Amino acid sequence: MMRKLRIVLCLAVTGCILAEAPNARADNSGVLKGRFVYAGSPPKRNKLVVNKDQDVCGAFNLLDEQLVVAEDGAIKDVAIYARKLKGDAADQSNEPVVLDNKDCRFAPHVVALRPGQTLLVKNSDPVAHNTDIKFSSNSAVNEGLPPSATKELKVGKSERKPVSVSCSIHPWMRGYIIVQDTPYIAITKDDGSFEISGLPVGKEVEFQVAHPKWKTAKFDVDGKAAKRGRFKVKIKSGDNDVGDLTIKAG
Repeated sequence: MMRKLRIVLCLAVTGCILAEAPNARADNSGVLKGRFVYAGSPPKRNKLVVNKDQDVCGAFNLLDEQLVVAEDGAIKDVAIYARKLKGDAADQSNEPVVLDNKDCRFAPHVVALRPGQTLLVKNSDPVAHNTDIKFSSNSAVNEGLPPSATKELKVGKSERKPVSVSCSIHPWMRGYIIVQDTPYIAITKDDGSFEISGLPVGKEVEFQVAHPKWKTAKFDVDGKAAKRGRFKVKIKSGDNDVGDLTIKAG
């Protein structure tokens, strides 16, 4: 029987985070699957105030991305990753993770990478942008990017929380970066789904749930309250489907 996880995520004052980091795949490995859904009417996404470079940025009908919930309740940009599971060297992708200034927003809104991996910041817009990254464990970054410019950044340390990214030229722009020392990480898609592959069979793996809109995640696993947004799964070969993870409205 598919196990259901009931989740309540508590709102925080701050908002936050990535392109999905690649997950390792291995023979006879396990895959964690699931989907985050919102209980209740999806919250309205407010139109952003575009007050700079309106001839370019005003064309995109930009909406607040802090909490994106589809009509069917699917929640986008929820991060889930394995704690204390670094994987083998063969599991680690060395491809840069791209954070683009595109259509006067950060694309994707949330990206994830490992310590030592390269973050490639781009500007695909015809106007200049500024990428201000509020790292805590790493040195803060504040880079101006003219049109078509790129900047490679090496991120050396893990970050305990999602890291805010903003643009001082266009104050409505906001994105988030998750830096964790594991290849086993996923960000939910438009349909709320996630998949983490290559997990070691027979091992009990603890997973962390994070989202920029919430300070922490509270949920029950098999009727028992989890703590600090974490739950454990004993990984079996093939699919390990935890089903719909329900977040209460409010």
